[in-house]
Amino acid sequence: MRTSLIKTCLLACLVALAPAVAIGTEVPPTGGAAVGVAVPPTEGAAPEPVAGPLADAPAGGLPAERDLSLYQGQVTLISQGAGERRAATARALAQVVVKLTGDPQAANHPVVRRALASAQTYVTTSDTRESSDQQGNTAIGGVPVYRTTMSFAFEPNGVDALVAAAGLKYWGGSRPRPILWLAIDDGRGARLVNAQQLAVVKPLAERGLERGLRFGMPAGSAVEQAAVQTVWSQTPAPMLPLTARYGGQVQLLGRVYRAGAGWTADWVLSDGETELSRWSFSDASPQRAIASGADGAADAIARRDAVPLQAGEPTQLAVAVTGLRDGTDFTRAMGYLQTLAVVKGLRVVRAEADALTLELDLAVGVEGFDRFVAAGSVLARDPVVADGVPTYRLLP
Repeated sequence: MRTSLIKTCLLACLVALAPAVAIGTEVPPTGGAAVGVAVPPTEGAAPEPVAGPLADAPAGGLPAERDLSLYQGQVTLISQGAGERRAATARALAQVVVKLTGDPQAANHPVVRRALASAQTYVTTSDTRESSDQQGNTAIGGVPVYRTTMSFAFEPNGVDALVAAAGLKYWGGSRPRPILWLAIDDGRGARLVNAQQLAVVKPLAERGLERGLRFGMPAGSAVEQAAVQTVWSQTPAPMLPLTARYGGQVQLLGRVYRAGAGWTADWVLSDGETELSRWSFSDASPQRAIASGADGAADAIARRDAVPLQAGEPTQLAVAVTGLRDGTDFTRAMGYLQTLAVVKGLRVVRAEADALTLELDLAVGVEGFDRFVAAGSVLARDPVVADGVPTYRLLP
């Protein structure tokens, strides 16, 4: 019996950018905001509050409330095959990890890369949608362009555990909404972009959503239009009273202009009187130049607000897995452990009639491993520790 069980165990081990917009041209008013951009409140209405930084979450802890939108990812399918859909799930999970950490390189972490191979295990819901290009882009011959997008919602506890296991910082859901003051000069003089020209800032808004950041747009009053040279000079302090009208003090000042054969965007992000970051970006595409404001803003705010989560030092851990009734349970338990991103390897120490003793090579400490287990529905930590070995019970 033991031999057959051991054999069973061993066998078990064997992104659509926005379409082109003519920079500097007047864009007709739209019926709603560009995705990720808030239009200003109506006259006399209370301004929408702007959340402050994640200052109260202790290091190693998570805030009591999550912003579930941060656990959602949307990607465009390259093809319709099953392999591409699996790849799309991985890309969406990578997008979510970047949003939650504020680190654009987070998906390259070894622990995260291992998790991407089994990204489907983190999915709670998914949706596929085909849409046409609504902005006038067409294929050759005037045929409308269609694209298929997949949207995913991922299980928050599991993704949080992944972030902790990778030793990445956690950027919580209480995030500021910077007011975007953007001046564009296409050769005819600098002009301020306002809430009536949302299509112009759509590339920035979409990139902001991918980074977990939303922006507010000014209404474009006469006073605001008169401040265009202040925006152009990249001087944040004089803009603070205008920003305060929208309920916050975080502001992103940008100027976009022709530079040779391409475009350059200069940015400055400030919170009140504190300057958080300055950066520049040049590209042949004006859309990519405008979108660069979202990346720099997300990088700077995440650097300030993200907090570390405790997951412990990498270790080797002996564990017992109980509640195994037959070979199917053995295979299920082993298969589950092998898919955990924090398990770099495992070895069967002993196989009994209804239990396994394993040695796990972990990328995290015991607390990090327990966080992963608690986020799933396969194993549960048994409070009873036998012979100093942590015990995990296989759930039905």
